[in-house]
Amino acid sequence: MAGKKTLERSARATLILFVLTISACSMFGGNTAPPPNPVGQSSQPPSASSPSSPAPPASSSSAPRPLFFDFPDIPVPQELNRLDSETFVFQSGPLKAGLLTLRGTRVDLGSLVSFFQMAMPRENWKAKGGFHSKRNVLIFEKPDKTAVINIYEKMLRTYVEIYVAPTGS
Repeated sequence: MAGKKTLERSARATLILFVLTISACSMFGGNTAPPPNPVGQSSQPPSASSPSSPAPPASSSSAPRPLFFDFPDIPVPQELNRLDSETFVFQSGPLKAGLLTLRGTRVDLGSLVSFFQMAMPRENWKAKGGFHSKRNVLIFEKPDKTAVINIYEKMLRTYVEIYVAPTGS
């Protein structure tokens, strides 16, 4: 059991290091074309009055509103709960980075991918690409940071890991 936890922590540390390395490389490598959108949907936000304005209020009071946990610009569906023991957030002045881990019971992977593809651009994130396999990975970017969203299932649970790292402006 202890070996499994050590392996999981090592895997998380490796993924965080990977995200930080990608962020650092983007500082020095210049701009390249983004990878294709993972599901072929437009990465443009739904029509809104202006790109910097918040989404207009829903016309129906029954429409679910996203939650915001450690990062005020990363929306989370209400079906997911924050896993405190698996969340690591670092803050120093205006810099905030880390891993937000969420879990839900039998939440549809496709609906989660669609949620993030629609909700992140509303918070001024730009879709940069991703891939689908047993895990779904979505990559979003702002001028000062990158977010990598890892969505996967394990037993009867659905997990979402959101890695946020500065890009070095």
